[in-house]
Amino acid sequence: MSLLQNKGSLQFEDKWDLMRPIALKLLRQETVTKQQWFDLFSNVPFVSFLPARDVHAVCLWDDKGPAKIHQALKEDILDFIKQAQTRVLSHQDDTALLKAYIVEWRKFFTQCDILPKPFCQLEITLMGKQGSNKKANMEDSIVRKLMLDTWNESIFSNIKSRLQDSAMKLVHAERLGEAFDSQLVIGVRESYVNLCSNPEDKLQIYRDNFEKAYLDSTERFYRTQAPSYLQQNGVQNYMKYVGHNIVDYQK
Repeated sequence: MSLLQNKGSLQFEDKWDLMRPIALKLLRQETVTKQQWFDLFSNVPFVSFLPARDVHAVCLWDDKGPAKIHQALKEDILDFIKQAQTRVLSHQDDTALLKAYIVEWRKFFTQCDILPKPFCQLEITLMGKQGSNKKANMEDSIVRKLMLDTWNESIFSNIKSRLQDSAMKLVHAERLGEAFDSQLVIGVRESYVNLCSNPEDKLQIYRDNFEKAYLDSTERFYRTQAPSYLQQNGVQNYMKYVGHNIVDYQK
């Protein structure tokens, strides 16, 4: 069959029903069988690629294929994130909430580097990239950006205040010398650092949210603690105390 005969005959719907289950398995970190890959990338480790030939075909033969794939991915990613949000919000305890969020985020963030790989043809079509640029930095991926932005606009926007409040309670406990799980604070902080998809300012979300909450809580803490500490220990000891804490904060 000639190229002209093929063009227009293969539509998005013809392939997406076959592609979608594999995309969902990648998103959920589920195993993909050899049968699903036997005619494509047989020498590539499993769960590394979708049938990229199908992605290429849809993008090539359906004029609206790239936009349809992008929209379909967005819908499935959003549905996946909503399920993750339900699991996270099922926890009322602050510590349990932080643990659940960190687990869900780390699984999702791992897939942000895996799911985009088979969609290089989508990247090329939507962004007008040349073939020589197919191996562009994964951080510039349209699919990766879609995943991060969807997480940011849904679960993160919905519960970030509670995440920050819970994390700041642990920071406050640390400052008072109480026992706390430092890995929870570190895990939440890392999620803020890695969430932003803006290549010009990767720390924007972290700076506007976690860092701001941290600085505000630090100011409140020292405003309430400084008078009594100064009265009991004097200026010199207070300066040593502050200096020691500053070193700890910078680590």
